[in-house]
Amino acid sequence: MLGPGKTAPLLLQDLLTYDPRYESLAGRNLLTSPPPHHDPHAAPTSSVPRRNCRHDVQLKEEQSAVPQKGIDPDENTTYRVAVYCRNCRWHFDIWVDFRDDGPQNYPCRKTNPDFPLHHFMFSGEEDPLRSESLGGHNKPRSYSFYCSADKCPVVLRIRIHPPRLSDSDVALLTDPANLRRRWERAKEINGDRADPDMAQSIDAPNFLNTYLHDSFNPTKGKTRIPLLNRKFLKTFGRDCDEILKKLGFTFAVEVDADGNSTDGWYLPKPSEAQHPLDSLETTTRNIIDDARFELNAIILGFPESERSTARRNPMTLVPARNYIELALGCDDYELRQGGRRETRNSHREEDHPYYAGLGALADFADRLLIFAYDRQVAMDPVNTSYYFECLKDLAKGRDSEMLFTQSAILESQGLFTRQDVVHAYRTLGIDPSHATALSDDIITNQFKSRLSDIGPRQVEEARSALRIIGLVRDSDMIQRAASNSIETYAEALAWLNLPDSVELSGDDFVITMFTSKVNDSPEEADTGRKAVRVIADHRKSQRLWQWLETGQMDAAEMDAAEAYATLGITDRSSKLDPSVLQTLYDGMISDSPENAQRLETALQKVRQDQENSYGSDQQPSGQNFELHEWPVGCCNIGNTCYLNSVLQFLFTVKPLRDMVIDCDKHFQDLSPEALEPKRVGRTAVSRARAETGQQFVRELQTLFKRMITANEHNIRPERSLAALALTRGESTDIASESNAPTRPSSGLGKIGDMPVSGPMLPPGFHTTSLPPSPADSVMGDAEGDADSMKAMDLTASSDKPDNTVTTRSEPPSRPPPIPPRPQATVDIGLKKLEDVAQQQDAAEILNNVFDLLSCAFQGEDVLQDGEQLDLIKKTFFSNVTTVRKTKDKDIPKSDLQDNLLVSTKGRDRSICAALDDEFGLTELEGGVTKYEIFDTAAPVQIINVRRLQFENGRARKDESHLALDKVLYLDRYLKSTKSLSEEKLQELRNQQWQLQAELRALETRKKLIKETDFKDVDLPGVLDETAVLVTKLEEQSPEAASEPPQASPKQRDPSPVPQGTIAEQLNKRADELRPELAEIHDRMDKLEQQIDSVFENCKDHPYRLHAIFMHAGSHSGGHYWIYIYDFQNDIWRKYNDETVTLESEETILKKVEQDRPPTSTGIVYVRDDVATEYTEALHRELHEAKGSQNGETTQHGDVEMTDAPSSNVVHVDDYTKLEVLDGQEK
Repeated sequence: MLGPGKTAPLLLQDLLTYDPRYESLAGRNLLTSPPPHHDPHAAPTSSVPRRNCRHDVQLKEEQSAVPQKGIDPDENTTYRVAVYCRNCRWHFDIWVDFRDDGPQNYPCRKTNPDFPLHHFMFSGEEDPLRSESLGGHNKPRSYSFYCSADKCPVVLRIRIHPPRLSDSDVALLTDPANLRRRWERAKEINGDRADPDMAQSIDAPNFLNTYLHDSFNPTKGKTRIPLLNRKFLKTFGRDCDEILKKLGFTFAVEVDADGNSTDGWYLPKPSEAQHPLDSLETTTRNIIDDARFELNAIILGFPESERSTARRNPMTLVPARNYIELALGCDDYELRQGGRRETRNSHREEDHPYYAGLGALADFADRLLIFAYDRQVAMDPVNTSYYFECLKDLAKGRDSEMLFTQSAILESQGLFTRQDVVHAYRTLGIDPSHATALSDDIITNQFKSRLSDIGPRQVEEARSALRIIGLVRDSDMIQRAASNSIETYAEALAWLNLPDSVELSGDDFVITMFTSKVNDSPEEADTGRKAVRVIADHRKSQRLWQWLETGQMDAAEMDAAEAYATLGITDRSSKLDPSVLQTLYDGMISDSPENAQRLETALQKVRQDQENSYGSDQQPSGQNFELHEWPVGCCNIGNTCYLNSVLQFLFTVKPLRDMVIDCDKHFQDLSPEALEPKRVGRTAVSRARAETGQQFVRELQTLFKRMITANEHNIRPERSLAALALTRGESTDIASESNAPTRPSSGLGKIGDMPVSGPMLPPGFHTTSLPPSPADSVMGDAEGDADSMKAMDLTASSDKPDNTVTTRSEPPSRPPPIPPRPQATVDIGLKKLEDVAQQQDAAEILNNVFDLLSCAFQGEDVLQDGEQLDLIKKTFFSNVTTVRKTKDKDIPKSDLQDNLLVSTKGRDRSICAALDDEFGLTELEGGVTKYEIFDTAAPVQIINVRRLQFENGRARKDESHLALDKVLYLDRYLKSTKSLSEEKLQELRNQQWQLQAELRALETRKKLIKETDFKDVDLPGVLDETAVLVTKLEEQSPEAASEPPQASPKQRDPSPVPQGTIAEQLNKRADELRPELAEIHDRMDKLEQQIDSVFENCKDHPYRLHAIFMHAGSHSGGHYWIYIYDFQNDIWRKYNDETVTLESEETILKKVEQDRPPTSTGIVYVRDDVATEYTEALHRELHEAKGSQNGETTQHGDVEMTDAPSSNVVHVDDYTKLEVLDGQEK
C-alpha cells in the first residue's frame, strides 16, 4: 500500500503522545495516519490535543522479551516490549519481528549507509470497524506496520489496551463518599463488631494489591476472604463485586460441620507462567499482572504520608522507553550538530510540521533528513512536491549547507514545491482552487489558447508551468503538450495548427501547413516531419507516407463524396435510378469530352456506392428462410462494413440488447449530484458526455427494434448512429451534420425552394471554381467494397513505414498551392462519416461503443479505482494482473481490459499459442521480466489480432492463419482454478516458460536466416542468386576469376583457398541452410504442441467460440464481415452487410489457400455455462403488413415485379414531385 510513512523515532514519539481517549478531538489517528499537509499561510495548530496523556511508560518485565544493548538481532529474533503508562494506566504491547522473509534479510541499522533507520508503513488495524462502534475509543486495538526498505524483514505490531480498572472502578474504590456509605452499611450488618473507623482512600488499592500478590503465591488458609471480615466489609462491601469478578475472584458459600454457612471470596487462580513470545493471546496471569501495575500506579499517586500505612511496599518502576528504542533500532541515531533529542512526551512544544511531513524529528542530522525525504518520495511519489517543499524550507530554517545542496540538485532534476504548482496554474490563468474540477483537455486547451497572445519568453514560462501541472497531475497528455512532443494524432494536428475535421485538413493541406511552419522556423523541420508521420500513420495515408519518403505526393484518388460532387448530385441519401444516372453521365461527356476519364471514374464510384447502400441484383439475405426465422442484414451506408459487423455482434449479446431496448429504466440521472462521482475510463463523466451516450443508446434502441420487427430482409442503419459510434468524446458534430440539409448547388438554381441539379458541367469544371478536395485514401485493391473502412489493428509497435525508393528527395522548398475547402455540392456529414470510418480499427470502435454505453447507463457499484461498475464491465471487462518480476520481488499491477491483443508472428499458429505469447514470460530491460494472469475473466472474451506489420520500413498485412478452437480453456491464464491452486498453476507456467524460451531462441535464429535486404527472398535464395551472378562473371572474364589481383605478402590472406569456385561454395552454403530452416519450422511446431500439452488436463474453465470478425484485402483497405454462431439453433451465419447467409463450420475454421486470403481480426468466446443465457443470435417479432386494398395481411415471399413509382427514386426531370424536408427524404 503506497502512501507516506514514518521513521522509527517519529513513530515512537507519536506512540508516546497517542491517547485513544481523545482521538476524535484530533480528527485523525495520530499513530496510524499521516499528518495533514502544512499550510504556511494558515494559523498554526497543534497536532496533539492538549488533553492527550504524555505517556510515562514502565516495563512489565514478566510479559516482555527485551533487546540487549550491543547485541544485534538476527534472522530468528523477535522482541516484545510490554509497557504501561503510570499516568493514564493504558497498556502498550510492542512486537518487533526480525525473522527473515526470503530476500528480506538485511534489517535497517545505524551501520547501514542506505537505511540507517526503519521507515514504517501502516498496513492495517486488526478490527477496522472498532472506531465506529459504540464506545470504540475505550476498546483494545491492534495496529500493524512494516519497514519500507526492500531488504528489511521487520514487521511491527502495536497492541493497545485500556486499563483493567476503569476510572469508575478507581472512583468506586477510593472516593471518600463511597467509603463512608460502605462503612455505614458495615455498622448496620456487624453492629458492635463493626470497625469504629472509616476506611481510607488508599486502603482498597492497598488491600486489592495484596490479594493479587498472594494469588501468585497462594498460602494455605490465605486463599479465602470472609465477606464479614471487618476490614473487607468496610473497604469493599458488596459494591465492588463486579470489580472482584473482573479480576478473577470467585464468591462462594461455605458450610461447616455444624451446618453453619459463611459467605466469602476466593482469590484468583492465575494461569501458569509462559515465555512472552509463546503467544499473542492475553492470559488470566496477564490480566492480574496488569491490574497489579495499575494498582501500584494508583498507590504511588497518594502522598508519602498516606503510603506509610500500606501493607506492601510499591513495586519498583522500570522505565521502558530505552527498551522500545532498542527494539525499533533508534536508540542512538545521528543527531544534528548542537542539537538534543526533543520529544512531545516531556513537554508541550512541537516540532515544525515540515519535520512530521518527512516522517522525521527536529533533532535528526541532515543526513537522516535526506534519508527520510527519499523514503517518503519512494513510497508516496504523488506528494513529491510537498516533501520537496518540506526539505527546501527546513534547509533554510536550519541554514544547512548539506540540505541546500540536496535541494539544488533536486531542483535541477525538475522537482517543484506546492507554491510552484500554484504559481503554474496562475501563469496559465487558472484558479488553483478550481484545478481538481478541470480535465486535462481543458488545461491543455487553456495553454494553447495563450500561446498566440504571448511572446517567446512567455511561451517558455507557460511551457514550464504546464510541465509542472502535468507532473503533479501525473498526466502524460499535459506533459507531452508542455514538452512540445508529438505522440498522438491530436497533438500532431495542433502542432501544425490544423483543424480536427479531416476534410478541412486533408493531406494536401497538411503539407501546406508543414512547409509554412518550417519556412518560419527551419530548426523545427524534424519536429514537423514527425507531426506529418503521426498524421500519416493515423490516417493510413499512402500519399503522406510517399511524401515523407520522396518529397513528392501523387494526386489523390477520387472518393465517393467527390464522385457525387463531380456528377453534380447533391443528395446522396436517396437511391438513384440507374438509367437516369447514365443519362446524366452521357450529357456531361457530351459537353466536356476532355474530362471523360474523370467522369468515368466518378460514375463507377457512384455505382459502387449505390450498390453498397441499396444492394445489387443478388438475392436478398436469408433467401431460403422465412423472415421470422432469419436475422436481418444491415446495409452499408459508407465505409461502415466493420461497424455493421459490430452492431450485429452487439445485437446477439442478450443482456446488452435487453438493456438497450428497455433503456429508460437504466439511464443515468443527469443531475450534477448524480454525475459527480461517475467515472468511465478513469475519467469524470460530464453531462455532455452522458447525453451523447444516451443519444447513441436511443439510436441503437431504434436499430435493435427494427432488427427484431422489420418485415424485410435487411435494414439501413441511420447515419447518426454510425457517426456516434465512430466518433469519440462529447462532440456530436458529425452526427448532426450527417442529417443536416445539404447546401444548394450553384448550377441550375432552385425550383420551389429546392436545389436543382442536371446535365451540365459540375462545379469542379467551372473556371471560376476550385477542384474538389482530394480524398485522403482509397482501397482500390480490396476485395469487396472499394471504399470500405480500413480495418487493420494499429496498436502494434513497429518501425516507421518507408517506401521502396532508395533515394530521398527533400520536401518542397516553397509551399504548394493551398488546397481548396470542400465544395458546396458535397454532403459534408457523410464525407466526414466516411473519413472517420476509414481511420477506425476494430478495437477503437468497440471501445468507443462500450464507453458510450457506460456513460449512458446508471452504474451498479463503484470499483476500487473509482471506475463505474455496470453491465458492460461485468460482461466484457476482465481484471488482468501484470506481474513484473525483479531480482528482489514480484510487483503486481491490476487493470481492467475489454479485449486481449494477440499476434500470429508471421506464421500459421493456434489461438492458444498466440495467447501463450501474450500471457507468457517476457523479458524487459534491466533483467526485469513480466507475465500476465486473469484475476477474474469476463464471461465474454474479445480477442483482437494484430494484422498490421512493418517490414523493411513498409506496411503490410499479416495474412497468417490463426487456427481457432471451438472450445477454449482459459485455465492456464487464470490465477487459480476449481481444481488447481495458485501454486500448482505457477509450477505449470514455469514449465511452459522454459519451453517458450527455447521457442524464442528458434524464432531469433529463423529471423537471422530468413530476413534479407531482398524483397521476398530468404538467405538461401540470396546465396543462390549470388552464385548465379558469380558464374556469369566467370563466363564473361575467366581471367579475372582465376587470377586474383596482385597483393603484397602482408595483404594476402594466409588461410587456405577453398576447393572449387566461389559459385560452388555459395550453392553449398545455400543447400546447408535450407534444411536448417525447415528443421527450425518443424521444431517450432513441435514446441508449440509441447507448450499446449502442459495444460492439457486443465479444463475447468471452458469458453465457446461465438463470433469471428473477418477482413479481406490489404493493409491499406478491404472489406469486413462477421461469422456468428447461433447456440440455440446450432448453426453458423455469415453477416456480410445486408446479406446474412448460412455457413458451414468447416468453411469458417479452415485455412483459405489463395492470394490475399481473408483473415480473422477479432474473435469472441463466451463462457460455456452462460453461452445460451448471454447470447441469442436470432430474435424476431414481425409486425404484420396490411394488404393493399382489403386490409388482409400478406406474407413476405415471392412478389410479382410491377412498374410502380418509388418515393426513394429520384428522377432528375421531375423535380416538383420530390418530397423533401430539411434536405432529407421522407
